[in-house]
Amino acid sequence: MNSNNLLIVVDAGHGGWDNGASWNGRLEKDDNLRLALEVQRQLLAQGVPVLMTRDTDVFVPLADRVQMANDANASLFISLHRNSYIEQTAWTNGVINFIYLTAPETAVRAAQSVLDAVVDVGVQTNRGVQRGDYYVVRETNMPSMLLEMGYIINEIDNELFDEHLVEYAAAIARGAMEHFGLTYRYIPGVSPTPPPTAPEPECPMCPGCPIPGGRDIQALINQRFGLNMPLTGHWDHTTIEGMTMALQTALNSDFGAGLAVDGILGPKTLAAFPSVRLGQRGNVVLVIQALLWMNAVNPGDPDGIFGPRTQTSVQIFQRDNFLTPDGVVDRPTISRLLGN
Repeated sequence: MNSNNLLIVVDAGHGGWDNGASWNGRLEKDDNLRLALEVQRQLLAQGVPVLMTRDTDVFVPLADRVQMANDANASLFISLHRNSYIEQTAWTNGVINFIYLTAPETAVRAAQSVLDAVVDVGVQTNRGVQRGDYYVVRETNMPSMLLEMGYIINEIDNELFDEHLVEYAAAIARGAMEHFGLTYRYIPGVSPTPPPTAPEPECPMCPGCPIPGGRDIQALINQRFGLNMPLTGHWDHTTIEGMTMALQTALNSDFGAGLAVDGILGPKTLAAFPSVRLGQRGNVVLVIQALLWMNAVNPGDPDGIFGPRTQTSVQIFQRDNFLTPDGVVDRPTISRLLGN
């Protein structure tokens, strides 16, 4: 594709009276605009037309941002944000790229291409491509993403953001261009460094492949259930065994199943597993959320609460594995989550 045939919308989230998230005087709207302006500079230097939803500190309603993109028949929509939470936890760090709940495969590929390029620069944690019900990704007609460039409440994420702002902008431009089959060219005085060679994509479902956030999940399960699962971040037989032991322990604690904790998903363990659904809480739900993570479907931070986001993640997993996408974790679903 010729770059002149593209139009990429760069959306700096928030603005004007809408500060977005804040931390110690730092405002999300300012970070978003700084990055958006640099992404614009990088794309224009590559000959790619850009439409900015805002290029100054003004408030632009979400509906207007979407209408700009749809009316212009844009090729891609990139909304830039900083993440936040009510408090600092082990999970409040790293980058996430959101697409809509039912976004097609083209949006998945575009979001992954941009995220991979950003991760190449260096991030604290790669939280992966996730699905969410955000207005700008729901209402736009083109492939769209909402990129959370680290947590504004995390000082390391803030240091990375400030230190690598130009590199991140160039990476976003490079990832967007590569999605359309275009090559990002090193331009002295504009590009921060010659872009690295893109690695071969890895399938997170293959044994031994790294799972984004996998080490954190393994550490959480070890701590919660007293296990010694190796912190490899890989979806392999040791992880499956450890997750099965966690499930057996959870079934014993939540339902008095009386199972031997042997890491084998045998008939007794399956028979003791009840259907788990929206509204339930407990250790079994926590294990289900961890298994979704390790199967490359992100339900958010594991909290043991089967809420709407967990239900949607279950439906996505079921759909992708040719199971009835009803959002209820039954025996066929738990079996598939454990690699059977």
